[in-house]
Amino acid sequence: MNLTKILRLASAITLVSAGLVAPAEAAVSVFWSAGATCGGASGASFSPGGPNVQMSLCMTTTAPTQTCGHTIVLQSAAGEGGRFIVTQRTLGPNYTDPNSEVSTVPLSVNNPATVADFGATGSAPVVSASNQLLATFDFAPQASATAGPYVISLASVSSAAVKADADSTCGVTEVPTEAALTASFTLTRINTPVFTSANAATFSTTGGNSFTVSATGTPPPTLALSSGTLPSGVTFAAGTGLLQGSPTTTGTFPLVFSATNTTTVTQNFTLTVAGQASQTIAFANPGTQTFSASPIVLTATASSGLPVTLSTITPSVCSIVGSNVTMLTLGSCQINANQAGNANYLAAPTVSQTFGIVGSVPGAPVIGAGTPGNGQASIAFTAPTSTGGSAITQYTATCGGISAVGTSSPITVSGLTNTTPYLCSVTATNALGTGPASATVSVTPDAGTVLTLQAVKSRKTHAAAGDFDITIDTTQAIGGTLTTEPRNIGTGHQLVFQFNNPITSAGTATAVDQAAAGVTVNAPTFSGSDVTVVIPAIADRSRATVTLSNVNGSGLNFTVSLGFLVADANNNRIVNSGDINGTKARSGNSLDQTNFRFDFNVNGFINSGDINGVKARSGNALN
Repeated sequence: MNLTKILRLASAITLVSAGLVAPAEAAVSVFWSAGATCGGASGASFSPGGPNVQMSLCMTTTAPTQTCGHTIVLQSAAGEGGRFIVTQRTLGPNYTDPNSEVSTVPLSVNNPATVADFGATGSAPVVSASNQLLATFDFAPQASATAGPYVISLASVSSAAVKADADSTCGVTEVPTEAALTASFTLTRINTPVFTSANAATFSTTGGNSFTVSATGTPPPTLALSSGTLPSGVTFAAGTGLLQGSPTTTGTFPLVFSATNTTTVTQNFTLTVAGQASQTIAFANPGTQTFSASPIVLTATASSGLPVTLSTITPSVCSIVGSNVTMLTLGSCQINANQAGNANYLAAPTVSQTFGIVGSVPGAPVIGAGTPGNGQASIAFTAPTSTGGSAITQYTATCGGISAVGTSSPITVSGLTNTTPYLCSVTATNALGTGPASATVSVTPDAGTVLTLQAVKSRKTHAAAGDFDITIDTTQAIGGTLTTEPRNIGTGHQLVFQFNNPITSAGTATAVDQAAAGVTVNAPTFSGSDVTVVIPAIADRSRATVTLSNVNGSGLNFTVSLGFLVADANNNRIVNSGDINGTKARSGNSLDQTNFRFDFNVNGFINSGDINGVKARSGNALN
């Protein structure tokens, strides 16, 4: 990537984040094609567990639209996740710089989509043309893909970076907005007959025996007893597959069943006639379980009264000892129930139950210090060990029935009575609900409490995704290992000073850079226990020290130093491959507390604009 492209690309990111929209004349459409070109059929066929299926994603654009890159995220239809795995992605000739590394594959196609960006960027704009090959994918059908047809589509985050000028670069002044991409294709199973019933059954001379031979296929196969002799008293109905009767002789009877539609398949079958009574197992499905460290207890009984043995078929998801199932991870847990029989009873038919293990509410946060203030308390904490499989959206601090919420530590609880001791705790909340409370810390508010600084946070609004804070390390001097702000300045960098007491006067604010030169700051404002200072302009790669003086007329100074380095998502004071790879890996993700640092454009999304931005700044370091 040449210097001109890098400089233009950086400017374009600023334009996009300022709210530019795609030109009205821009026209982009995508479609799927079987094989490695854009001339194939719109769908394909597969065999469960069989050879890979190759599909290509193609694009047509009309003048004057040009494209600079694209974001591709795949998803299955609802309830069809895990049927196909992407084993390989080969980029088309015009887009050779992948957004995600090769390690993205193999990747299961799920719903909701497993976020992995298969898109890429080009070295120059691609002019309008029909049937442009974006990428070719190899899909491996899994053994679980037994039904169909299945639909694979582009997730809603998929987009193309488009521009409508004639410039020949994807640089800063021309980079595009994102045009949504939608396309899907259907995979139809090759429905050779498959026997779905067991290849053996045991009947008893005591009667009451039945077994159903079954096979699937399209068209539905016709069943037949193609060889072997049934014992006297037993019949087979080809139309229903029902094998039943009361045999009059014991022994082993080898049989061969056939299933025929366009082809014929056979199954070697053994019918054993014994002199024991049959038995059945009653084993109820426990239903969907919420992930927990505590085991669940299953109950299975045999009609014979003999003990039933339970075993797991999915040991990576769940384990079992006796009747106690331990959940190991999220997914589907399958448990089989068996009773082997004895001298008086035949072995019982296996009963299998499958149930889902879903995410849970977060664990309890770890309580920290409680700092008293005038009519309030500042409660510090650390995140819980377990998020419950879902990102934490907020924390709630509660002191004696009075609560306050926040997204990070500390949280200030106001409205408390001075000289009254309070026990304070914190809970965490994710999409599934609120978890248990932490241990408590005792705090006694006091009107005479000395004003102290609890935390300083750099706050930005990421469009509809809302506000996200970066907590600044207040122990570092300006020449130290500073916390960096990696997001574009926008209308200014906003620093929030959080105190232990209510603020009645914001005092004054000053700032200097690493050369001790003055940095312009707006007059501070206050709300509750917070004082907000805005730096309206400062050069990227700069360091600054901001000082608040005489807050609440205290005569005290409060100082914090931080760095400004756009695209330093990893906070190591240099933009490098770690930031690039991290941004690519998160492309298409919904914004939350775990990934917002990668939304450098603060537009509420992590997409090709952020990827292009971090690439353009590779090598930048904090001065």
